[in-house]
Amino acid sequence: MQSVGKRRFVFGALALLLVLALLLTAAAFTADGVAEAAVLKQGSTGDKVREMQQKLKSWGYYDGSADGIFGSGTRSAVIYFQRVNGLSADGIVGTATAAALGMTLSGSSGTSSGTASSSGALKRGSTGDKVREMQRKLRSWGYYDGSADGIFGSATESAVKYFQRRNGLSADGIVGSATAAALGMTLSGSSGGSSGSAGGSVTSSDLNLLARVVYGEARGEAYVGQVAVAAVVLNRVESASFPNTIAGVVYQSGAFDCVADGQINLTPDSTAVKAAQDALNGWDPTYGCLFYYNPATATSAWMLSRPVKLAIGNHNFC
Repeated sequence: MQSVGKRRFVFGALALLLVLALLLTAAAFTADGVAEAAVLKQGSTGDKVREMQQKLKSWGYYDGSADGIFGSGTRSAVIYFQRVNGLSADGIVGTATAAALGMTLSGSSGTSSGTASSSGALKRGSTGDKVREMQRKLRSWGYYDGSADGIFGSATESAVKYFQRRNGLSADGIVGSATAAALGMTLSGSSGGSSGSAGGSVTSSDLNLLARVVYGEARGEAYVGQVAVAAVVLNRVESASFPNTIAGVVYQSGAFDCVADGQINLTPDSTAVKAAQDALNGWDPTYGCLFYYNPATATSAWMLSRPVKLAIGNHNFC
């Protein structure tokens, strides 16, 4: 009887140690900033929190330090970002918020490029019309020089990484929802980008007018900044709050400085024309912004009070 009691004691002790080990492992996993549900929340720490803080900081949602610690200040910034971007404002960074931030919650696998489901992503080995559409966009914008054959091979992967690096996205070579949005395309077959829809009905005069806005407002800016200005015009065309034509948006009273000072009448250069065409083809580096301004010269209190989503060159976009 005594030996049976000893065995029971040993087994009980071992079971207790196993439970403690599991609890310690779970605690360490959460402390690294990736909880069981693969979310970042108050109390999380690590590189993913730091990456998130850096993105929020660069877009004007967070003014703290990117220290990798998810505290109350970071939570407030996340809630602010979620409200502005139409997300559930719970202060927790799950797959939807991560997608809007252009980041993933795992280091090497899972929802790459911010897509909520890996089944919708385009990656090496994918084939079909969506791959072909992506290749055409990358080729027309100078990121890809191969054929649009609908086969996602190594050359296409390299082009995607190049595009992602140039546009501030996680350069993993996988086209999830964030990368697709930057390309002006969707991963499902049902709907397209907001500014891309304007491209099917525009005339040569529309293209010329849009190029003149780009030249008058953003010449001297980096190319992506010129495309961004054109994209804002097209986003307004698609918005119910603005006129529904390019001319109507451009000539709306007080809308653009280049109209007020006459620079709208300058002849655009080839870069401005190409930037306008790329925006018409669906490239929106602003992810849907309706306003932009130069913080060094802007004087409108209303404009300066707008939450900044991102900065490109000398312009803030909101």
